[in-house]
Amino acid sequence: MDDEIAIVDALRRQLRRQFDVTTATSGAAALEILADSDPFAVVLSDMRMPGMDGATFLARVREQYPDTVRMLLTGQADMQSAIAAINDGQIYRFLSKPCPTDALTTALNDGSALHQQITAEKDVLERTLRSAVQSLVDVLALANPDAFSRAVRVSHLVGHLCELMEIPVDWELQVSGLLGQLGAVTVPLPVLEKIDSGLLLNVDEQKMVDAIPGMSQNLIASIPRLERLAAALGQQRLRYDGRGTPVGEPVGEAIPFAARLLRFVVDVDTMRTQRLPAAAALDRMRKDAGAYDPRLLGVWERTHEQSSDAPECVPITVDFDQLEPGMVLVEDVLSGSGVVLLGRGSTVTEALLQRLRNHVRHSGVSGPIVVSSRLAARTKGADS
Repeated sequence: MDDEIAIVDALRRQLRRQFDVTTATSGAAALEILADSDPFAVVLSDMRMPGMDGATFLARVREQYPDTVRMLLTGQADMQSAIAAINDGQIYRFLSKPCPTDALTTALNDGSALHQQITAEKDVLERTLRSAVQSLVDVLALANPDAFSRAVRVSHLVGHLCELMEIPVDWELQVSGLLGQLGAVTVPLPVLEKIDSGLLLNVDEQKMVDAIPGMSQNLIASIPRLERLAAALGQQRLRYDGRGTPVGEPVGEAIPFAARLLRFVVDVDTMRTQRLPAAAALDRMRKDAGAYDPRLLGVWERTHEQSSDAPECVPITVDFDQLEPGMVLVEDVLSGSGVVLLGRGSTVTEALLQRLRNHVRHSGVSGPIVVSSRLAARTKGADS
C-alpha cells in the first residue's frame, strides 16, 4: 500500500512475475480489500499516508488478520514512527525507500515462508485440539452413555438451529453441544433418568443438575484456545431476560450466543426425552419466553408450523452383529440387567461397538436394537 500511484505501479511491475500482487492507495481501501479477499500472506505498507499512516494501518491488520505477515516501507528516517510501527503493528521487516528489487523480493519471500510456518503450526494446534476434545467425548461415551447420548442429541440440535437461522457453524459451536454436557458425568444415573422421565428432583438432586454447567466449564477451562467456549458453557443456564441472574453475569445479547443456544436446545431435548408432544413443548417454551433468545424461539415456532409437511424418519430394527459405525440409535440399548449401555441419539462408533461387544460376552443385550440411518437401511436391504 502506497499513496503514490507511480510507486504502486512500479512495485506491481517488479513483483508480479514472482507474486500475486494486489495494491491500494489508502489504508481504508486496503482494509476493504482484505475484508473481501482470501487471507493474504504478506502486507507491505508505506509509512507516510494521508488519513491513516502505515503504523496505524498495520496495527489494524494485526488485530483483524493476525496470521498475515506485516512489513513497512518508508523513506522517512523517523525513529518514533518506526518504534510505533514495531510496537503497535509488530512488523516483521522495516525497509527503507528506495528499496532495491532484490532486497524487496528477498524480504517478501522470507515473509511468505514465515506465513506458511505460522499457518502450518496453527493447523497442527487445531488438529491437536480437535483430538483432545474428541478424546474427552470418547471418555464421556464410555463412562456415562446416558450423558453422552444427551450430548450427541444436543449437538445435533445446535447444528440444526444454526442451519435454520442461516448462521455459519464454526468449530466452537459444533463442539459446544458435546462439551456442554461433560459435567453430567458427576450426576448419578438415577438422577439423569428422573430428568428424562419428567419426574421432580429433590433439593440435593437439583443442586447436582445445576452444577453441570460449571463443572463442564471447569473441565475444559485449562485447554488452550477454549477459554471463550468454557466461559459460555458456564453461562448456558442464564435467562435471556435476566430473571434470577446473579449480579455481574450478562443478560440478553450480552450472553454469549453459544450459551443462549445451549439454553434453548437443552430444554428442547429434555422435553423430547420426556416424550412431550411437540405442540405442548412449544407452548411450554412460549409461556417461559423470557428464558430464551427471541430469535431462537421465533425460528423454532416457524419450524414447528412447517413440520407437519415433513416426512417422518422410519426406525429400523437390526441385530447386534449388523451394527456399524455411523448408525444412530433410536432407542436406548440396555444390558441384560437393564443398565443403559448406549443412549438413544448416540451415533455408533468403533469404541462404542467394542463396549457393546464386551457386554454381550458377559451379560448380553436386552431387546431389539432400533436405529435410523441410510447405512441401516442398506444393511437391512442386503439381508432381504
